[in-house]
Amino acid sequence: MKFIVRNHAKVANKYIRFAKWKLRRLNEKFNSIIYSEIFIKKEGKNPELYLATLKLGVPGPDIIISASSTDLNGLWAEISAKTKRQLRKYSDKRNYR
Repeated sequence: MKFIVRNHAKVANKYIRFAKWKLRRLNEKFNSIIYSEIFIKKEGKNPELYLATLKLGVPGPDIIISASSTDLNGLWAEISAKTKRQLRKYSDKRNYR
C-alpha cells in the first residue's frame, strides 16, 4: 500500500506514523486499500482546529473521509472509526455482488 501525506499543519511525525499504523491494520483486516492520501491542515489560532481528510484508493470509487478536532488524538480516533465503518460498508457491497 502506498502512503501520500500532505502535512500543511506541521504535525509531529509520531501522529503520522500512528495514522499509517492504523491504516495498515485496517488493510490487513479488509485487504482492499490500494493507496491512501492524508491531508492535514490547521485553522485558527486560539484554539487551533486541525482538519484531516483521508482519501482511500479502493477498487471502484475512492473513499473520502474528513474530520476536524482541536485534539490530534481525538482526530485520529474519529478518522479511524469512520474509516473502519466505510471499509466495512465497502466490503459488504463487494461481497454482495
